[in-house]
Amino acid sequence: METPDVRAVVTGITAEVLGVDEAALHSANALTDLPTFSSFRIVEIVERVEEELDTEVEAGELTPDNLSRLDTLVALFERTLRTSGVPG
Repeated sequence: METPDVRAVVTGITAEVLGVDEAALHSANALTDLPTFSSFRIVEIVERVEEELDTEVEAGELTPDNLSRLDTLVALFERTLRTSGVPG
């Protein structure tokens, strides 16, 4: 099985759902700083990334600290994949 590029998947889906380009994501201090961010959108981002990576994040991992920044969101999915046995 090919190792997924978690950062590329998370970044691409997040940019698409929030309707911003990837440069805006990288320059934002936090996802919550983006005007299109909402709690509904973060749920959509998580669900779409889970589907794309064929994994499921544990409910206890869905904390504001893990979901508020692009880097922590990427790290969340990397941990989830490692835990599930998929190299990340």
